[in-house]
Amino acid sequence: MKTAVARLGSQGQIVLPKEARDHLGLNPDDMVIIAIKDGVLQVTAKPKKYSDHIRGLGRDFWWELGGGEQFNRREKGSWE
Repeated sequence: MKTAVARLGSQGQIVLPKEARDHLGLNPDDMVIIAIKDGVLQVTAKPKKYSDHIRGLGRDFWWELGGGEQFNRREKGSWE
């Protein structure tokens, strides 16, 4: 985990340190998502396309089920 320190300005604004911007691949005018949970602030780059961002989610779940083909065979077998 990398950490960086930023100062909170009088208007409540922060400037993301260069190291953080570089790590997230942020450029001027890019959008970020700020998530807050249990007192922790998480800043992530807003994806250009959400479909690209979520591609591959659940992949581990499918492997635990034996992959798509095996899952489909089991499901079709349960129909009979």
